[in-house]
Amino acid sequence: PNYPYPTLIKLAIHGSPKKRLTLQEIYIALEQRFQWFRDNAHDKAWQNSIRHNLSLNRCFSRVNKPITEPGKGSYWVVD
Repeated sequence: PNYPYPTLIKLAIHGSPKKRLTLQEIYIALEQRFQWFRDNAHDKAWQNSIRHNLSLNRCFSRVNKPITEPGKGSYWVVD
């Protein structure tokens, strides 16, 4: 895709019903929307870039999952 990673991440999060996604859900959303991510699903480089951008970009915040929800990890939201 011809967009910077923060834009792609925002697109994935804003496209979700609750406007929040786990890291795995962000990967899945990008793979579903863009052929390039589907073709490179096993390439860890783009996944590392997603994690890097989530951690360093101030427009993203990590929100803990409620105790009542199963699974590990946190949600990511756009500030």
